[in-house]
Amino acid sequence: MYDLIHKHKHIVQLILALISLPFAFFGVDYYFRRSGGTDTVATVGDNKVTQAEFDEALREQQDRMRQALGRNYDPSLFDTPEARYALVDQLVNQRLLENRARTDRLRVTDPQLFEFIAQLPPFQIDGKFSPERYKQMLQAQGMSPLQFEQRIRGELVLAPLQEPVVNGNIVARASTERYLSLLEQQREIAIATIDPEPFMKSVKIDDAQVKAYYEQNQSAFQTPEQAKIEYVMLTLDALAPRVKVDPAEVKAAYDANARQYATSEERQAAHILIAVKPDAKEEDKAAAKKKAEALLAQAKANPAKFAELAKANSQDPGSAQQGGDLGSFGRGSMVKPFEDAAFAAKVGDIVGPVQTDFGYHIIKVTGVTPSHVQGFDDVKGQIEADLKRQKAAQTLASDAEKFQNLVYEQAESLEPVAKALNLKVETTPLMGRPQIQAIGLGNPKFVQALFSPESIQTKRNTEAIEVAPNVLIAGRIVDYKPATPRPFAEVAGDIRRQLMLKAASELAQKVGADKLALLQSGKSDSAAGVSFGKSVTVNRNQTQPTLPPTALAKVFQSDPAKLPAYVSAVNDAGGYAIYKVVKVIDAPAPDTGRLGLAGTRVGSEIGRELLTAYVASLKAGADVTINQAALEKK
Repeated sequence: MYDLIHKHKHIVQLILALISLPFAFFGVDYYFRRSGGTDTVATVGDNKVTQAEFDEALREQQDRMRQALGRNYDPSLFDTPEARYALVDQLVNQRLLENRARTDRLRVTDPQLFEFIAQLPPFQIDGKFSPERYKQMLQAQGMSPLQFEQRIRGELVLAPLQEPVVNGNIVARASTERYLSLLEQQREIAIATIDPEPFMKSVKIDDAQVKAYYEQNQSAFQTPEQAKIEYVMLTLDALAPRVKVDPAEVKAAYDANARQYATSEERQAAHILIAVKPDAKEEDKAAAKKKAEALLAQAKANPAKFAELAKANSQDPGSAQQGGDLGSFGRGSMVKPFEDAAFAAKVGDIVGPVQTDFGYHIIKVTGVTPSHVQGFDDVKGQIEADLKRQKAAQTLASDAEKFQNLVYEQAESLEPVAKALNLKVETTPLMGRPQIQAIGLGNPKFVQALFSPESIQTKRNTEAIEVAPNVLIAGRIVDYKPATPRPFAEVAGDIRRQLMLKAASELAQKVGADKLALLQSGKSDSAAGVSFGKSVTVNRNQTQPTLPPTALAKVFQSDPAKLPAYVSAVNDAGGYAIYKVVKVIDAPAPDTGRLGLAGTRVGSEIGRELLTAYVASLKAGADVTINQAALEKK
């Protein structure tokens, strides 16, 4: 098949995402809202992208983002017409590629599909495919093997269209060297800051200005609205206590998955790599091997200095600076010749040279973590909890529908739904929108529903809102205090200070701009009245509090042939900063390893651009229509 795992890295990444997102495709929302997802959001020729497909893709994207960002996740990121359009555009592009694959008669046979799945590490135990583990992992995500296999088959069918474009780019060495030289180039700069504070004493703000500002910006000087609410939440954790699990089920689950509770032996090792390509000339291979043998002799003669040898000689950019340390790994993590040598050696042994596709390795085994089997008593609590959650998930669909119906049909109170589903009605003190949004797990839809004019006036239940995968919430306002303006006397001092600081900032920026003009005209620092601080070295990827991104960009855009150069930027405090570019520090000549990694990175970027252009050409030749009204729906 197309080189399987190694050639399909992006598909493997997709699979890892799918099987790590709980209920990625079939959350609570799926069970009680999916029936409405038959509308068309886009057409590609005779094919449609349905609302159901869009909802599924949106849910999957939200879950990935929620898992990546945790508490920092903001659901409102996806709740804009622009975000929905971008997602529809992705689905349209997918459909265009699918149409092309059908035209080219691309297909994946069942043996090819199963061979690919069998090689995926998440479905393996001790390096071998486990049908039981495969079924368990899919079941835990609410997917059947058929659903999962259809998804992977679709991705593999598109691989011959995408991967030659993305991965088939050869970047000239000169281009890679130029890329690295620009990326790693540094600049020595000095900074002078004109702060607004010294100008405050020359600023005069009269009472009329303060009063006028207050009148024009009253919304900025209000005590925020507050509400006391009741709410009830349906989650898997809320259902689990109602679920009973027979001890015999727990023991049977342990016996059926005993290998899952066994930890295989792991090795800790460090290595020195002398890189050589598999297709290198024989004389190059011989020279690399000779160098590796010499390093092996040095390492064996003085094992304590292995890390120093690795730092000085290893051509593995990922481990050389760590003294060759590779950390811990089990079988199946390394290429086989390397793995066989590491697992055959004892702690402290130095072996090699071991030849792999990467070159020649000298390996030092630094530790062994023996295999371990967790006993039944050690894991029965976790197994019981997992079984309870599995059974709770099976009842979640019907309970979600009851939850939705009861909060709507008996909208004057949350007690009926709480009593019917054995949930608890929670009551809060008076609090603002941010605190209430936190109760809804950060989802703005909950607080928006509560603070709608109808909910405030009628104090009826909100609808059932899915604020996270398999988490439903409904609430009602019990007491409400509207936002009230703060008295002028209470905020007049703050307004005066704000207006004075604004005027002082404008004065500081004017003085700074005048000084910059003098410097740029050729005046010396002292003649321009500028005192720069001690020089510091900066690079393109290292922002600092005194060097925000806009200023950093200006520093590197300055002409290196005309030094010193002067650029400026307004800082966060409202002051004016002048940056004096003193010196350009060229990047050191890159070694072979860094050149190879950089070439791969540049090639991937070019490949993505080419794929975008290829899809755009398909789109130009197709009849594509996007339903704008569907994207604007809330």
